[in-house]
Order: sequence, then structure tokens, then C-alpha cells
Amino acid sequence: KIAPDLSDDDVDEIADLAVELGLAGIVATNTTISREGLLTPGVAELGAGGVSGAPVAARSLEILRRLHKRVGDQLVLISVGGIETADDAWERILAGASLVQGYTGFIYGGGLWAKHIHDGVAAKLKAGGFASLADAVGSGPSP
Repeated sequence: KIAPDLSDDDVDEIADLAVELGLAGIVATNTTISREGLLTPGVAELGAGGVSGAPVAARSLEILRRLHKRVGDQLVLISVGGIETADDAWERILAGASLVQGYTGFIYGGGLWAKHIHDGVAAKLKAGGFASLADAVGSGPSP
């Protein structure tokens, strides 16, 4: 599992090393220590620890796209960070995620969150004419 706080060069080095070592995959991304964009300005107000959910969504997607461009299908890419809706999950799948993981989205979305994600992604697969989820992985436009 890699952090959204890594530089692009660090992400590239990790991707290359993961392929070299024959790892099965990478989880991108963990929580961030950044407080950028939050209304509460700092660690003193929030305490130490990682921020998850919507604040990490954009960087998580950016890292996923970078990883997919770098490693293609050599690694399983698991996308985490700011996935709240089926549209979010679908965007990650098109960007190269074989799997998505949600925690903050589940907490705020409630017990049926996973069903809503499943049903929404299934509808998008059908509408897109994909025979399987694997066919959709990485099929989105390059940024």
C-alpha cells in the first residue's frame, strides 16, 4: 500500500521495483498526512494521523493512472481513497483498477454502500457493452 504523499518519481520507482520483485499488486493509496484543502488548518486541531476519503480522491486517482501507465497489466492495481459512489468506482476501473476498496465511503454510505457500488458498476458494464469487469479495467481515456 502506497501513500498519496509520495512524489511521482517515488511512485515510478515503487512500480518498477514491484514488477522486478514479482509482486502481485499495489494498493494505491493509503491515507495522507497532508491537511491541504481542509477547513480545519492543522494537526493541532485534528491531531496526528492520516486523512482519508474525499480529500485524497484526486491524488489517489492520479497515482492510479500513473501506475497503470507504467505497469499495465503486470500488477493488480487496487484503488483506494475517496471512493464514495459507483461513478467513483467506475472511474477507477477505467483508469486501471482491478479492485476497489472503500472505508470512509462505506462508513458514510451505510450498510448498503457495497450493493450500490456493485449495482452501479454492473449497470455501467452493461451500458458500455463490456463482457466482463476485466474488459473494462484500464479501458478509459488516458489523461
